[in-house]
Amino acid sequence: MPGPLIAIVGDTSTARTYDPAMKDPAKAKQAAEQLGTELAQRGARLLVYGGPFLEADVVRGFVAGKPSEDRSILMWYSKDQEPPPFAEEATHPKLFERRSEKGADWETAFYRSIARADGVILIGGGNATMISGQVAIGSRMPILALSEFGGAASKVWDTLSSGEDLPNRDDINLMTRPWASDSAANCVSSLLAQRKRQQLMEGAPRPILSIVAALLFLGAVSIIPWVWGQNAFAVWMLFFAPLLAGGAGATIRPVIDHLRGAPGVAPAVLATVVLGLVAGGIAGVLFVTAQLTADPQLASAGDVVRYAQRSIPFAVGVGFVAGLTSDAIFGKLLGLDVARTTGISSPQRP
Repeated sequence: MPGPLIAIVGDTSTARTYDPAMKDPAKAKQAAEQLGTELAQRGARLLVYGGPFLEADVVRGFVAGKPSEDRSILMWYSKDQEPPPFAEEATHPKLFERRSEKGADWETAFYRSIARADGVILIGGGNATMISGQVAIGSRMPILALSEFGGAASKVWDTLSSGEDLPNRDDINLMTRPWASDSAANCVSSLLAQRKRQQLMEGAPRPILSIVAALLFLGAVSIIPWVWGQNAFAVWMLFFAPLLAGGAGATIRPVIDHLRGAPGVAPAVLATVVLGLVAGGIAGVLFVTAQLTADPQLASAGDVVRYAQRSIPFAVGVGFVAGLTSDAIFGKLLGLDVARTTGISSPQRP
């Protein structure tokens, strides 16, 4: 399976005027070359237009990284404005594939190609870089906008928002760090992680699955008050109150994360509510089971209703906390190493 196609957009030429001004163009060119090498070593492919722009540095580094696949550098350009060949085309022709679009305007092919990419890297540049960045953000495409070097890439970085766009807070912070020896590896890792999140978003389960899961769980919980609780209203509430509180806890969690500025992606409301309901319901069942196991006399024959009435407030609290932390709960149940406890979010389309 071919690797992700990463578009390279930008310019570092000292002959141009940038807004904001470019910072250390020589270092920006070095960063571009190192990114190219890292992309090749990670199995990615390049999408370039051509010409004496930033792409020349990235292509040089990419070829030096010894990509394993032929035609891993895709040149996409307008037919009437065919760019000059890269120097590496003469020495490594099998790595290049040319694709032309009809028309005389370079924009025709340029912006169409950006929409076909699996990710985009922006360094410096002007208006075309700015537009490309907004296209990537609007389509929730993996993006690296290196703001350290100035240019339009810095403006694009200013518009990124954690929790709303694909990059999370760590990704956005990474884009503005001073360039160092490990920056290329960290940046490509960030881009590929965004790509993975993007693929998860695209493969998100359909809402009908959440609805079916909720109905099945409600049916299972209903058996307990119906059989064990002699169908008493108070016993029904003992088990359904924490279930509802769990849904409330899970629903409020993304709001809390947003106020705290915690990284994350926008949650799917239905999935959030269902997971909270289930977490609250399970917590309520375990709460009652643990109490009765420790002291069976709490609900002796004929006293089930009174026990339920006394226990409902505690069950609500337990259910709310379970829903609030349901991401951690389900992560542990699935044997995952939960490093963060951000709001419940659906697998969505890095």
